[in-house]
Amino acid sequence: MRSFLSGWLLIWSSGLWAQRASFLYALWDLDFEAAEREITFEWNGSYITWDQHRLAFFRAVFPLGPAERKAFWEATQLYERQFERQIAPALPELVADMYAQRAIVHALESEWALAGYAAWQSWRYLQRGLANDPLTAQWQGLWQVIFATLPPPYSRWLPGKPSLRWEAAQTAFQKATAPQSYTAWESSLVYFFVLRNFDTLAGAWIDTCRVRLFQGAPPPYLWRFALGLYAFEEGQLSQAESLFQELTCKPQIARFPYPYYWLGKLYLYRGERQKARQMWQAFVQRQTQPFGLAAQYGWRGYLAWMEGDTAEAQRYWQTAVSYSGLLWEEDLLAQALARQWLHQPPDSVEKRLWAARWLLHQGAYPEAQDTLEPLRVAALRLSGDQRTALYYTYGRLYHRWGKDDLARFAYYQATRQVAQANRWMQAYAALYLAQLYERARDWHPARLYYTEAQKIGAAVGRTGVVQKAKAGYERLKNKRYPVPGEVSR
Repeated sequence: MRSFLSGWLLIWSSGLWAQRASFLYALWDLDFEAAEREITFEWNGSYITWDQHRLAFFRAVFPLGPAERKAFWEATQLYERQFERQIAPALPELVADMYAQRAIVHALESEWALAGYAAWQSWRYLQRGLANDPLTAQWQGLWQVIFATLPPPYSRWLPGKPSLRWEAAQTAFQKATAPQSYTAWESSLVYFFVLRNFDTLAGAWIDTCRVRLFQGAPPPYLWRFALGLYAFEEGQLSQAESLFQELTCKPQIARFPYPYYWLGKLYLYRGERQKARQMWQAFVQRQTQPFGLAAQYGWRGYLAWMEGDTAEAQRYWQTAVSYSGLLWEEDLLAQALARQWLHQPPDSVEKRLWAARWLLHQGAYPEAQDTLEPLRVAALRLSGDQRTALYYTYGRLYHRWGKDDLARFAYYQATRQVAQANRWMQAYAALYLAQLYERARDWHPARLYYTEAQKIGAAVGRTGVVQKAKAGYERLKNKRYPVPGEVSR
């Protein structure tokens, strides 16, 4: 009888966890109608409240419009007392998740003090979270990553031991991403973005997810977008185009129009200018948030200038630099270029550099090298900013080409030029140089260049570079070279 009851309870609890997994899958697929149906199958009142709050959060973020934002704040105020008084004693990890959602929306609204308070509340409740709940593990891992990548002075007042944060994050994500956990789809995608932004193992993690998850069901919408973005960044443009085009045919594109932006940039790389404009126009028509708008206006200005329409180019560049607040790294890059081009439009050197970049993004590495050759010959006659851009472009070329020794030399040269406008390139060059040394397991120069990337990134306001470099340094700061006597043992 006892074994029968134990088996029945196991089957019953597995079914409940499967329902929660289906709910989270629907959220990340941006299928909110399916998510609402999943809520009706939930029997636990605490999880019903959590589901409803989660759904309100996803509706607010995809997209973050005034109506959805108002509905989210009405929902969170309605449920706040229930979370704290009824749910917190038994399931504090759900309350931690609720406060984390509030922190994210506050941050998107640039309400930093309120975001910080909500984040602190999330961390406070998480300390009491159920150890065997994968949601607890997911947030523990994510908070450890946040702590490991926060720049000073914020990093001085954080809880825990700094030397253990990255290891603690990896351990927590291993638990949260277990295939049998109800957070598997969500945690695996969160972990992918952690690895893509702060580590060098994103490709290996995608291979793991293909075996663990993708064979049982197609990835949800946002997972497929992540796969397309990774293919784009790795130079697999045909695969990226196929994935992004597929997403534009889904009804979810109205909530998440970013595939249009990346298709526009993909066609820009290929020289298909009219297609690029069409994709960016479709993006502007659907985008309700500032992210990506400055970037596409910057690139559209570049296209107009290439076609001889100087007035149109300047209009686009002026629009690009008018955006402020919380922006993408893509936006910051385009704004830096737009400011530079408003002061001095691209000259023959810069046109040749961009021509080489389009070729290397297409995988035409020998052609890109040939395009750069006249600039290499005339390097001594170039300005410090031009030499920085030249060596940085060589570094990206050889990095993509798999010629790591040449890439390291080029990145090093980029960091040693006297630059002003292109100082941000030196931050990225130091970051990529550190990653190459890390891949070669040469810890000392990797630590040196991660430190240099942090300093330059902070000086030029590239927070993304600072966070990535800080995460890299945290991973490596205790690494040491093998001692011959230890190897034999």
